[in-house]
Amino acid sequence: MSPQAYRVLPGQKVYLGDWQTDDDGGLDRDDAEDTTDDLNDRLEELQELLYAEGKHKVLVVIQATDTGGKDGTIRHVFDKLNPQGVKVTSFKRPTDEELGHDYLWRVHEHTPKTGEITIFNR
Repeated sequence: MSPQAYRVLPGQKVYLGDWQTDDDGGLDRDDAEDTTDDLNDRLEELQELLYAEGKHKVLVVIQATDTGGKDGTIRHVFDKLNPQGVKVTSFKRPTDEELGHDYLWRVHEHTPKTGEITIFNR
């Protein structure tokens, strides 16, 4: 199955109950690794364009429970990117100071700069 089958389009609603938890996309491990390598190469190209153009920024939010695979996902998906253009910010339990402000107050200083990718790990 093509990775396109898993793309969520803008405005499209997603119902997680419609997805099988053991879905392998019709790929065996070797095929999945090859596809991941190809997609990582493409992501590397796109990162170069993002930086060179200097007009856009990318924010990726990954959220799961503890031991939910967030760190492993970040390592595998962003493996080939230039680390100078990628920043990972982890958010733990809010501090008392953070709780004294609006909900998004603590994230503003960590948002990506133009040409950069920031990953919020929560």
